[in-house]
Amino acid sequence: MPQPPAQTSPQPAQAQTSPQPPNAKTYPQPFEREGSTKVLENNRVIVWDVSWLQRAYPTHRHLYDYTGVYYASGDRVIVSTTGDRRPTHTNAWDTFFIRKGVTHSEEGASAEPLRAVMLELKEPEPEGAPDTPSTGLGKKVRESNRVIIWEDILAQDTQPPAHHHEMDTVAVAFKEGQKPRVTYIKRGTVDHGEEVAGADRAYFFELK
Repeated sequence: MPQPPAQTSPQPAQAQTSPQPPNAKTYPQPFEREGSTKVLENNRVIVWDVSWLQRAYPTHRHLYDYTGVYYASGDRVIVSTTGDRRPTHTNAWDTFFIRKGVTHSEEGASAEPLRAVMLELKEPEPEGAPDTPSTGLGKKVRESNRVIIWEDILAQDTQPPAHHHEMDTVAVAFKEGQKPRVTYIKRGTVDHGEEVAGADRAYFFELK
């Protein structure tokens, strides 16, 4: 039986301080910085819209496993705690999953900044995945023990297939010239892609 419509995140607000574990006192929160906006938070995940502006950011430690997708190509310099500098170019639509504990600083290095939607997974361990997979979410592009990432390049003017969400999911919809649209979808929801309607491309992050 269809579930109530998924809730779309409200108008993004500027990044605010979130509760952190005690050892967070050593370093600032990774994404509470210039160019970063929190767009959604609940008991499972914090979602950020992040830009790497042409400036140096403080050294920070990632206290949560994190994942996401880059949506604008760009350059940055990643600086280790020992001062080693690693220039890095990243392409739009690359996805990633990284374990907690990474400590580094970063510098934006391109006039048009690198941009990404990044998800911090607040739970220390996965809840587990169901035996029945979700359907209708596009192509699976990455999987770990914490998250499954699906990519859907959307055909316009066609009725999308039914989406069967067997896991709690963060949907991120992209349309050229607009900010990413982020929606949290509860497990058990069945819909026809209303959370990504009108988008050119979408990513679904299923939380294990």
